[in-house]
Amino acid sequence: MSLKVPEGLETERTLIRPFKGDDLDGFYTFMSDGEATKYLLFTADQKTFEGTKELLDKTIANYDNEEQIYALAVERKANGNFIGSIGFGPDWKGSGYQMFWMILPEYWKKGYGIEVTKKLLEYAFSILGLELMTAYSHPDNIASEKLALKLGMVDNGIVDIEFFDEPHVQFVIRKDDLNQLL
Repeated sequence: MSLKVPEGLETERTLIRPFKGDDLDGFYTFMSDGEATKYLLFTADQKTFEGTKELLDKTIANYDNEEQIYALAVERKANGNFIGSIGFGPDWKGSGYQMFWMILPEYWKKGYGIEVTKKLLEYAFSILGLELMTAYSHPDNIASEKLALKLGMVDNGIVDIEFFDEPHVQFVIRKDDLNQLL
């Protein structure tokens, strides 16, 4: 199923938009931060400058694919700084979609994660017509778990995912559940 990548979504403090070449420095800052990527599936090569550039180029090229992954940049409106990424793609464990969020550590615990994930869920449910969204989190990633629960996602427990070294916690939210939070 091909879905339209949003040209841009706006929250009170952020712009959520497709990546562009100018995001390389900010994206590399994220990718090379061991704390930011601690629980994520990036390889050591992808965390190098060249690997990050290659990943960014693939991300941008992917916007035109049939089975695209929505990897979007999060920009802070106040200064235009890259502060993270959010998106979704085909669910590894089902036929629907799964979402992800990644925020630079200096912006943690400031409400950016909940602000941008709510906005992307609103877009996915109201504009794209999706009915369900899943997220996966490493069991030790307490901050990610708290964000999922704050969104109103339901903890479905630990699941095995074929290419992960460890099981992950699966969270699910339905369109109607998000509507109750808004």
